Amino acid sequence: MIKNGRFCKYHGNEFKINRDNEGNTIILTKDDKIIDSTFIDKYGSGVYSKRVEKEELEEFYTYETYGIIDNCRVNVEKENQEFYFVGTADCKVAEVLGLSRCDKYYYEGKIPKEKVELIEEKKELKL
Repeated sequence: MIKNGRFCKYHGNEFKINRDNEGNTIILTKDDKIIDSTFIDKYGSGVYSKRVEKEELEEFYTYETYGIIDNCRVNVEKENQEFYFVGTADCKVAEVLGLSRCDKYYYEGKIPKEKVELIEEKKELKL
């Protein structure tokens, strides 16, 4: 699983963290094995959420996942069983890797997983 964004520990389990429209802290997961009846799947999408207070959180950190392909750094956006879907704003990197232009300043493409060195950086944040 590609991890990007803000995460936290809640009761020993890892959750993605966000805010709702009212500014409340919300934790999210797709793993129904780590939730209890206080979590809801508001939209029937398989994403469970719960409003929490910051004081309930045990850790707070960010993940940034990127890939190295032929000594070029790229964003890793998603994956399937065979490929990573990568992107970059660097036109020279895009040319070397054969990525296609998808908007004015960004290039994307799919690269076989065995050609990508996946790097996951975790940075602790203050609560």
